[in-house]
Amino acid sequence: MSVHWKRRAAGLAAAALGVVALLGAAGPAGAAPAADTTGIQIEAVSSDTPVMVSDLTDIDASAVYYCAVRDNTFGCQSGSPGDGLVVARLYHNPNFGGSEVVVFNPAYQVGCSSSTTDNEGGAPLGGAGNNLISSVRTYNSCDVKLFDGTGGTGTASAWLDNAGTLGAWDNRAGSFRIS
Repeated sequence: MSVHWKRRAAGLAAAALGVVALLGAAGPAGAAPAADTTGIQIEAVSSDTPVMVSDLTDIDASAVYYCAVRDNTFGCQSGSPGDGLVVARLYHNPNFGGSEVVVFNPAYQVGCSSSTTDNEGGAPLGGAGNNLISSVRTYNSCDVKLFDGTGGTGTASAWLDNAGTLGAWDNRAGSFRIS
């Protein structure tokens, strides 16, 4: 084999190893799917570290309600809080205080899509927050839209990312949608 071809073969091998190393070493933002991805939605996320329910260390357990949402469904679904990716926190008080509704998706590993035209779940706020929400915080590239009706109906807010105060939407929301 000529020196040219040896160098070319060595270069191709190094490039292949580099690709394998990148795929294997990707962090959560560009993580390759787990071996079993059945039922898991893999989407891009801008955060380097996806926020899981177990990462929320500032939670007052006596003042929190957990709501698991799933794509194209409405209503809180079954799901253990320890196994979900946080998509939003809806607070009773301004500036992210007081009781809260932690919205998570147990099927996600890296977050929501960048589009607001898809339906990544939603639910009525019921006794946990109906007409009580005064601030919202979203996570993992998700957005939340509030509705004054309990079924994702009625007047809707704009898409919200993080809002310490809700202005005209203070204590008005009856339901929400995630995108």
